[in-house]
Amino acid sequence: MWPVVASLRLLTPALLLTGVGLALTAETPRSERTLRGQAQRIGAGTVQSFVTLDARGAPLSVGVTLDGGALEQLPQAPNTVSRCFDLDGNGRHSRHECMGDEERILDLPADSASGLPFRWMMVNWNPGGHHAPYAKPHFDFHFYMTDRGLIESIAPGRCGELVDCRDFKRGSQSVPARYVPEGYIDVGAVAPRMGNHLLDSQSPELKDSLPFTSTFIFGAYQGQVIFWEPMITLDVLQNTRDACLPIRQPTAFERAGYYPRQYCVRQDRQGQRTVSLENFRYSEGQ
Repeated sequence: MWPVVASLRLLTPALLLTGVGLALTAETPRSERTLRGQAQRIGAGTVQSFVTLDARGAPLSVGVTLDGGALEQLPQAPNTVSRCFDLDGNGRHSRHECMGDEERILDLPADSASGLPFRWMMVNWNPGGHHAPYAKPHFDFHFYMTDRGLIESIAPGRCGELVDCRDFKRGSQSVPARYVPEGYIDVGAVAPRMGNHLLDSQSPELKDSLPFTSTFIFGAYQGQVIFWEPMITLDVLQNTRDACLPIRQPTAFERAGYYPRQYCVRQDRQGQRTVSLENFRYSEGQ
């Protein structure tokens, strides 16, 4: 999907996404509670959003749970049905008019929004990966900070990654340097119904030409950061027991809220996996 895409190394498996609507919270000893959100079918299982809060209501983790079947029976070929655009106007589409991924939209649990900048999630399974060095089967976990209506308005077209050329220009507007970690670059990866994908030039795949395992991406549109995104290979998700990686931080945040400093992949004995943002710190908006 992208000309180039950034990466961060991950050593262990993660979680898959599956479906079923809004669920409620499970309490753990010490007054922590986990709120379960919307779930969607994927593979032979489901993926479901969650937020874990401490006794004060501050976030401890936000992410998705992939049940034991979520990573099984996943489509092996790029999607040429539901994520395609008739750019020629001839009433049909070719593979080159398709994004190629499977998409699942997940709302965050309704009462978990206080203090979190993230509003909803988009999970994408990419059986063929993106362009090198990201041409491996992987998942994109987009944590969106903006209204879904804005994202839906980013139209398909012939620029960037099949995006409307006017929207490509909007997606290419520079984000103020203080809101993006140093070394993140714009490679023109503006996609319809997503936004621009800013890559980490210091990631092992880009800086040292090492194999892609995982990476962390910041999304942008109209000069603002609109999503945070761990991108993780299927191999890492399948084979990781418990691993966390740091998220490089900007020097400031446009809006006040709790922001994560690491992302994690975990797997329990039953084969259930989670992919989460963790280690939150509250920051004032600037």
